[in-house]
Amino acid sequence: MARVKLSARRQITIPAETMERLGLKPGEELELMESEQAIVLVPRKHIPKDQAWFWTDAWQQKMRAAEADVKTGRVRAFENVEDLIKDLNA
Repeated sequence: MARVKLSARRQITIPAETMERLGLKPGEELELMESEQAIVLVPRKHIPKDQAWFWTDAWQQKMRAAEADVKTGRVRAFENVEDLIKDLNA
């Protein structure tokens, strides 16, 4: 775990390895989340307004549920539309 020091001007320096691993660039915004004993900095990527719906908590929960369905085999794939229609009518 990397250690950082809070300067007299209330600034910290993020280690270069962390910046590289997370793909951060100087000037990017970070969201600060805090609890009683922790501070978490979360990168805030600027998202175009027409794509913001994808990043809502509700949509991300649906995506995780869909990915789980695919991984556990609860989703079937069909070779063509006709096979899909046959399955629906069965």
